[in-house]
Amino acid sequence: MEPPMPSRRHVLALLAATPFAASCGGNIPDYAAAWRSPGAGEADPRRFALAHAILAPNPHNTQPWQVELRGEDEMLLYCDLDRRLPFTDPLDRQITIGFGCFLELYRIAAAQQGRLAEITPFPEGAPEGRLDARPLAHVRFSPAANAAPDSLFAHITARRTNRNDYDAARAPSAAQRTDIATASAIPGAGHVVGAVAEGERVTQIRDLVWRAFDREMRTRGAQEETYRWLRFGAEERARHRDGLYIDVPVPGVLRALGMLDEETVVNPESSANRKVAEEWKRKADTAPAFMWLTTPDDTPTTRLMAGMAYARMNLAATAAGLAMHPWSQALQEYEEMADLYSEAKALLGAGADQTVQMLVRVGYAEPVEPAARRDIGAFVRA
Repeated sequence: MEPPMPSRRHVLALLAATPFAASCGGNIPDYAAAWRSPGAGEADPRRFALAHAILAPNPHNTQPWQVELRGEDEMLLYCDLDRRLPFTDPLDRQITIGFGCFLELYRIAAAQQGRLAEITPFPEGAPEGRLDARPLAHVRFSPAANAAPDSLFAHITARRTNRNDYDAARAPSAAQRTDIATASAIPGAGHVVGAVAEGERVTQIRDLVWRAFDREMRTRGAQEETYRWLRFGAEERARHRDGLYIDVPVPGVLRALGMLDEETVVNPESSANRKVAEEWKRKADTAPAFMWLTTPDDTPTTRLMAGMAYARMNLAATAAGLAMHPWSQALQEYEEMADLYSEAKALLGAGADQTVQMLVRVGYAEPVEPAARRDIGAFVRA
């Protein structure tokens, strides 16, 4: 769901011929404030839950969630239609999965307060094509004796999408993989979680995810879409508090020199992108294990439930001390990826009517910083 982030080496390669080495500084906003004590001081339990829900994984970290708080116990969830990814996610499937992740974290945070969050998907009807102005969900809060705290709540602020190298020699155990799959259970959902950590199938999936990554790097529309969400340097990250962060010194100088221009950054044959390709080929070749989530169909409601299940998988991996990283280019529905999409379905055992919603690598890796998040007020409609 969340694609591989262009690495620091990508931009440092552009700096190789320059004398600049200073880093950004100054009094800038805290890009990660949302991750520390979310909901502290919030009297409205819906806002407490919202403060946790906005920490959910989502494609390109676009944070497309908008909520309307009604009365004292209701919430409507909408999509900011300008924060979608129309090229790489032409059906809004991945964006909808991100909304499911949001809803599951919202539900878990509500239960932590002894409240039941009753979720009704698409209360005004589901879209036949892409998402529209209608709400994706209605949520009603109510005190409930059976709203027992969920043990995964404790791991919401520690959850990450970890794009570092994984230890190829240390795969998650069969018991850990089973625990993650078991944690994904959602009432009424019909998904199946698959996993592999040894043998020829791991090699085949490594090869598939690498070829899909390379294909996306060589697809102009996909690269242009990603470029829109790149945040170069600490000041851009703090100003936007969304998107994909690139740790780069003196980005203003580099922009003035044209070194961060779109044409330079998206060119697959540039020396910088060749280094990026080498780096991500290594990450693919050393992935110790993969897990995937398959659903019996691909309706908008199914996508929401797949997102809820994936959020639980990611939290369960965090609880087990494991890193997890969606590597889902081969699952995307745009034309240039069509042959690899078919190959992925076959390799992962999906039937003709089934959809592989998520494919992730999982293992042990050095920790990463949290992704940027906007303030809670940015998500609440006036």
